[in-house]
Amino acid sequence: MVIDGVAHGSAAVQWECDAGVFRIVVGRVLTETVSAAVRELLLDACERGTHGVVLVVEAELEPGNHDVLRHLVDVAQRRCWAASRRFEVVATDPEICEALATAGIWPSPPTDPADA
Repeated sequence: MVIDGVAHGSAAVQWECDAGVFRIVVGRVLTETVSAAVRELLLDACERGTHGVVLVVEAELEPGNHDVLRHLVDVAQRRCWAASRRFEVVATDPEICEALATAGIWPSPPTDPADA
C-alpha cells in the first residue's frame, strides 16, 4: 500500500494514494480472492477525496480466469462512475490486454513515474 506516496499492501495487491489519485497494483496471479480484495479497496478509493483511480494489472491470469478480470474492471468502472471519479486501467501483459480488448476495454500503456 502507499498512503501519501508510501506503498502499502501485500504481494498480491498494493495501493497508494498520491496527488489525488488512488493507484491499485494487482501483482502475482489474479484470482477471485485477489479480485475481492481489490473490490474492497475500490470502495475505499471512491469514498476518499480522490480525483481518480488507476488499476494497474501486473498479475498473470489463471487459466480460464478471463471472466474474473472482466468482472473486476466492470465493477471498478461502475464504482468510479457512480462516485464521479476518473478510472483508468493499465496493463502490459499481452494476455491481459487481449482479455480486456475482447471485453471492449482498452488499457493505457504504463507510464514511467519519472516522467510525471
